[in-house]
Amino acid sequence: MKPRVLASIAASLLACSATTPAAEPVRITPTDPSPLSSTEKLIERQLSPLDASQVLRRIHDLGAADALGLQDPSAEKLLVRLPAKPGPDGRYGVLIFMDPRPKARMDPQLNNVLDGSGLIWISPDNAGDDANELERRIPLALLAYEYARRTYDLDPDRVYLAGSAGGSRLAQRLLFTYPDVFTGAIVNSGAAELGTRGLPVPAAPLLERLRTHSRIAFATAKHDQPAFSEQQRALKSMRAYCVPVARTFDNGHTVAGHASLTPVLLFDALKTFEAPRTTGPDEACAQTLRQHALAELARIRQMDAGGDHAAALNALVDFDHAYGRLLPDEEIALARQLKPEFFGSPGPVPQTAP
Repeated sequence: MKPRVLASIAASLLACSATTPAAEPVRITPTDPSPLSSTEKLIERQLSPLDASQVLRRIHDLGAADALGLQDPSAEKLLVRLPAKPGPDGRYGVLIFMDPRPKARMDPQLNNVLDGSGLIWISPDNAGDDANELERRIPLALLAYEYARRTYDLDPDRVYLAGSAGGSRLAQRLLFTYPDVFTGAIVNSGAAELGTRGLPVPAAPLLERLRTHSRIAFATAKHDQPAFSEQQRALKSMRAYCVPVARTFDNGHTVAGHASLTPVLLFDALKTFEAPRTTGPDEACAQTLRQHALAELARIRQMDAGGDHAAALNALVDFDHAYGRLLPDEEIALARQLKPEFFGSPGPVPQTAP
């Protein structure tokens, strides 16, 4: 980000009040659905190839083409706060906050930082931790982005995510599965391990986008267990997939419980996200990752050739989450060999495009 914007954020954090009266958050009714939240597109982004194939076939058998996603965007509410003014370039950034509670709220102490950065705050109602992620939470986050994109002049490089409790982990999942939409996330209440069923590796173009354009800041406190252990596993998995971490905040600026999105944490995260990058992608790491994936495919074939068919199938399931979207054609060919009925008709086969 440009030095002028960083200076503006710093000034706003120190100010007792904004020079322009802060806007109050209001609830609005969106009208336009997100093109990213159809059932098929949600499944393709959120599930590994073999898991996606089974779910899509089940949906096909039930005749429930619209099983996921929001049926009527106008039935939803978004809590929206517009900053006092846009950024220095005349465009807005946006922070989509996933509240763990059923009704979204906003801490007014964040106003100065949001105003200084020209950030719109949007938080959907009925997207709390008790809501289903595929059916509601992820579609609502995409709906919030679609509303902002259609309504305001957005800077596509400043589309951020944050949350509390389960909403924080959801922010990470959204960044990792839609790096072509979101550019940064603050994860302060635990994290998901990349390459597992909970967060399968994305398709190769999306993983590359995640490596080169996305910024993620972790801020789970050491005393916050098991969330801190989750964060450590997530950090290890990101290193394995060559995904850089923008910053890890010690103890998340908190002394007890989950780290919350305080003005200081938001300011520090934005400063990190919007500073110039100092390193490029690690091509050697990416090549090593591909070699590991190919070696694992060869190992599974050897297990099957040696007569250990059940072990080969179990290993293929793990491969599906860890590498499936990186080598989709190779994986699907092996799956057909190990279990020909896996892709039995009727029903679509997994998509190989991102």
